[in-house]
Amino acid sequence: MKCQRSFVPALAGALLVLGVAARPAVAQLRGHASSIDTAASRLVVTETGTGNDYTISVPGQAMIVTTSGKALTLKDLHKGDGLSVTHVGGVASKIVADQAWMVGTVKSADPEARRLVIRESVPEGEARTARDVILKIDDRTTITTSDGKTIKLDSLKAGDSVSIAHEGDLARRIETSIKPDELTGFVKSVGADLKTFVVTQTGTTKDYTIAVNADTVIETNEGKALGIKELKEGDGVGIAHVSSVARKIVVAVKPPR
Repeated sequence: MKCQRSFVPALAGALLVLGVAARPAVAQLRGHASSIDTAASRLVVTETGTGNDYTISVPGQAMIVTTSGKALTLKDLHKGDGLSVTHVGGVASKIVADQAWMVGTVKSADPEARRLVIRESVPEGEARTARDVILKIDDRTTITTSDGKTIKLDSLKAGDSVSIAHEGDLARRIETSIKPDELTGFVKSVGADLKTFVVTQTGTTKDYTIAVNADTVIETNEGKALGIKELKEGDGVGIAHVSSVARKIVVAVKPPR
């Protein structure tokens, strides 16, 4: 038994003499991406619980995937993404990303190509330039308004604010605050049910029927609140609306004759 115990350290010493060393330990780092440098193939991870920052090199052979297993590249990662990094001495072998929601405004929506282009918002204080991001849409992508209404891609338009849950360049869920359309004109008539009114657009002879609901704000250009029953034929109006449902109506009341 004594010989067996002494053999182990002796063998270890012999291996070291021969240049055979134990493999470096594999480490696990969990946190979120605080910066990403695609040109240098590295990122900085802020560790959960400690707040310590660690610089991780990401070689080309490193595996990068989402929590559901979708393959990503370093370019697909964004600041704020949750990361679980398997590494040896600060060199990543595998990164699992729980990607943060992307926030921005719509630049274009193409239903035929099933593609959405957004201008990504840059949080205040971050020294980076806003960029355009192209996202794919598939049959599982859901698009909803801020009040929970399901809409289609062709309902999105330039300027709409969006928050997007995504896996790489594939959008999974889109929540939007639709930018209201604007209409200026003159009141032509008010519906008897006080739920709609007709506006003749300024500079044209086109008439538009606009609906109002409990959330519609109606006020004068001096800020005085009005009710729809106070609208009169000939009143000038500026209307912010979504799909002909008024969000806000500003009224320049026609002076009495």
